[in-house]
Amino acid sequence: MRNWMKLTLMGTVALAGLVVAGCHESNGGASADPSPSGSALKAFSPDRDLFIDASASRLVDGRIVVFGTTNLPEGLKLWVNVEEGKLPLGAPKSVAGDENVIVHQGKFTTQPLWMAVPNTRFTKTGWPSTVNVKDREVPFPARAFKVHFESYFNGAWQSKDIIAAVGGEGAKPLKGKIIKAENPDVIDSSKTVDYTPSLTFPPLSPEGKATSLVRAAIMTVPDQGRSTGDVQAVVDMFMASPGLKAAKGWDAKKDGLTTYSVSFDFINGSQGEQQALWQADLATGKVKYVNENGKLFSWAPSY
Repeated sequence: MRNWMKLTLMGTVALAGLVVAGCHESNGGASADPSPSGSALKAFSPDRDLFIDASASRLVDGRIVVFGTTNLPEGLKLWVNVEEGKLPLGAPKSVAGDENVIVHQGKFTTQPLWMAVPNTRFTKTGWPSTVNVKDREVPFPARAFKVHFESYFNGAWQSKDIIAAVGGEGAKPLKGKIIKAENPDVIDSSKTVDYTPSLTFPPLSPEGKATSLVRAAIMTVPDQGRSTGDVQAVVDMFMASPGLKAAKGWDAKKDGLTTYSVSFDFINGSQGEQQALWQADLATGKVKYVNENGKLFSWAPSY
């Protein structure tokens, strides 16, 4: 049994002084500045019919971005959750979401989203607490999903200016198909944004399939044996340690008839940007590491 400290030491030696610094992949879809402009808020009229017009796109690495237009006030904060199935007590189950989506100039965009599925492929015990191995992050299949938009009009959610623009706490004047009464059995109920359209998620590209194949691979390394976890978990483990952080993150390019070069770009402290490389064969499903960083990021010890 080797512990995480020994693994870190091994990685440091293998990468000739690699200092591992932690941060998850950059989201590539940062929300807008939440500070609304006064003129934009003054233009908002609470008696109009409010709407959200949403769509979904897919990035090259396979993640989904939910985006669209709305006439909700500038700077308003939304929660956006993709729902699939039910929780034990019957409530919808969220499998991905962004809790800080900000309306900016009539538009909104979530951070890129993976689908969370239960981890049934390797042990969930012994990993550093900074690494999520309870669930695995996988690409959404190409089909329709329910996407829940939610927002509340109180000081915990919105700025004072937004509260004023919507008619005060509870936003009681608001109307439209995206607006729901918290207590529909009374005439003076507070209002919320509560809207769940069905959005079609586009197909996964070959590059996305190759990236997904690498991230999910549980590799075997000569003289060390089979990794305790998949490549995704090992990369997350290193990215959560002092000294590394993700740069461009995952990418894939075709380099053969059915093969793709899959890379993970990261910042190695003062040494700057570096890259871990693998090759994925979509015909056979096989994955192999290509460079030293790819090998290092392919293996974790038994805990």
